[in-house]
Amino acid sequence: MSNENTKTPLEGRLSLGLVRILAKNNLHTVEAVKRAYPERLLRMPGVGIVRFRMIEAELIHTESYKPLFAAPPFPEVPGSTLKNSPLPLAVVRRLARNGILTEQQLRDAYPEKLMRISSFGLGSLREVERIFFPGHRYDPPTGKQPPPTLPD
Repeated sequence: MSNENTKTPLEGRLSLGLVRILAKNNLHTVEAVKRAYPERLLRMPGVGIVRFRMIEAELIHTESYKPLFAAPPFPEVPGSTLKNSPLPLAVVRRLARNGILTEQQLRDAYPEKLMRISSFGLGSLREVERIFFPGHRYDPPTGKQPPPTLPD
């Protein structure tokens, strides 16, 4: 039912802030937004992926746009094979700065050596456990206790 003369205003269909951003980019009607979809919208200042998806949900009503270009490569952590794991990048970098670059080195360092790494807390340890040690849960000592004595 839409034709070239239809001018459906954006007000009431999108948030006021988003309407303002689109207006600054000379898009004042639903039809203008549809003509700008997807490439021009993605390049607009103030329209990131979250706002793009909001516009898409409210005005476009089709399957989500999937860009033809590849996602940027995972930030490089030289020499680390852990960068291909599901560990958060911050944890991978922290491990790499402390000489832990492979899964075997990570397994060898678990748990005591890992807990001695600066800025490697229980949250990071839980991530490592979730991915590499399912079902394991190291609970650090709560106070000064002497190290366990091993039989001779």
